[in-house]
Amino acid sequence: MKQRFTKFISVSTFFILFIISCGVSNQEIKLIEKVTDSGITLSEENVKSAGFKINKNYDTEELPNATKAFYGWKSVGEEGRKDFEIRIYSTHQDAIEFGKIYADEATGEDAIITKKDASWKEGIKDRRTISTPTDGGAIGAAIGSKSSPKYGDYIIYENLIILCEGHKSEVSMIRCSSLIHDMEKTQLNIRPFGLSIFLQSYLKIPNFDC
Repeated sequence: MKQRFTKFISVSTFFILFIISCGVSNQEIKLIEKVTDSGITLSEENVKSAGFKINKNYDTEELPNATKAFYGWKSVGEEGRKDFEIRIYSTHQDAIEFGKIYADEATGEDAIITKKDASWKEGIKDRRTISTPTDGGAIGAAIGSKSSPKYGDYIIYENLIILCEGHKSEVSMIRCSSLIHDMEKTQLNIRPFGLSIFLQSYLKIPNFDC
């Protein structure tokens, strides 16, 4: 009797976790803080393991203390591909001390996106976009008379500075957060629905698709 009761509780727990897991994809993305430092040092491989595709590597000779910088894209939920620029530093402190001022200049509605005015000119063309009035761009940008800043905001995460596509800061922060959450999953080596998969295997319950 006790064994049957224990099995019942275990099965019930599994189905509760299963339902919760299936609902995760429909929940809003939890926003990451603008600046995060937990003492971890990340690399290009950490970014790529999250599904990030590098389009272009930048020369960092004139980007103080940066060890690497690149531009690329990643799918963000149902939105599809979105662009990001990632700058890597040796430490979080270097990212703050040497990188923040350059990130401030390259993001937001007032971002500097002309080569003659930019402090770091490498990749300047990739920081521009031709937007439309429907996504927050000016009418002039829609008809091609001028470009708009591509990156609405950025996050300093550990030793990385991540510039994220978006016409507004809020939109960019959501996309930055989505990328970082995917990176965190790979850092912890946790598969989606990992706990429910374990219980499923332990209890020998058939697989179900959400």
